[in-house]
Amino acid sequence: MTMRTFHYAGVATVNVTQGLPRIIEIVDARKVPKTPTMRIYLDENNAKGKPLRTNQKLVQEIAAGLETTTTRDIANIDVDITQRHIILSLNNANLRVKKMTGAEVRDKLSRALRLFVQADNDDKPKTLKIIPGVAKEEELATLASDPPTYTALLQLEEKIKKLRLKGLPDIMRANVQGPNAETGEYYISTIGSNLSKVSEYAGVDRSRTYTNNITEIHDYLGIEAARQAIINEMLLTLEGAGLDVDVRHLLMVADVMTSEGEVRAIGRHGVSGTKHSILARSAFEVTVTHLLRAGIIGERDELRGVTENIIVGQPVALGTGSVDLFYIPEDL
Repeated sequence: MTMRTFHYAGVATVNVTQGLPRIIEIVDARKVPKTPTMRIYLDENNAKGKPLRTNQKLVQEIAAGLETTTTRDIANIDVDITQRHIILSLNNANLRVKKMTGAEVRDKLSRALRLFVQADNDDKPKTLKIIPGVAKEEELATLASDPPTYTALLQLEEKIKKLRLKGLPDIMRANVQGPNAETGEYYISTIGSNLSKVSEYAGVDRSRTYTNNITEIHDYLGIEAARQAIINEMLLTLEGAGLDVDVRHLLMVADVMTSEGEVRAIGRHGVSGTKHSILARSAFEVTVTHLLRAGIIGERDELRGVTENIIVGQPVALGTGSVDLFYIPEDL
């Protein structure tokens, strides 16, 4: 399991954690998986009544709208240290792919940074210039007497690089997959996950869209959906590693992890660390810590479980061990 890695067919850039690392992620209830990904299915028709899921061009447009577009995706960023300004050279080919225009980029930069953005052409700009601290065109006249600092220039550069101009948060990449041999439909595979925002996007089929981020499923759909996701993810991972595990074992794990109404890890910070028995907790991890804490607060162990009875060497209170008194009648 450790050596196996699942790979999406036809997508050379989407690798999903599988095998033992993925099992550990699930049972540890990690807030964010190492490689979050989504499979986004689309409605049969769009708002205009035209076929959507079988139209590759329309699906690609939705994928472009979902994918996060940063400034670095559509422009080359150059920092002029001597003149204390930043030059953005827009890439027209990338703008066409992202369905954006230079004027739109200028407007979004201006609103997001709250700064004045100079352009070589107002209608179809190819080069944009941004100066730290200059919010209005009138302030350009005072630059000679009050130039921006080097620190402000570097801070502005970092802000521009990370700025999201288009798309949904956390959706780093969206690739169109398909068509399906039987239905002819396309779907979108992503790097990154944002179930709540994607589900609100026009044209997305919420009933079939899926993410491997169990925490997002819990937050958006509830604990029962998270329980089913734990089962599905573990079963898929084990099958991918060629292991045949009875689904009842996975059902039990999922039930234990979600029995309190939230997704808990199976470890000392979750299920095992909240057991009522002191000896059962100490048998798992950090033995001295559990025993010391129990001794300080005067905790009492009733020895009702399996682990604690085995530790002290007495019969477990199950099966024949659950009977304190029995009677054998004499033969008549």
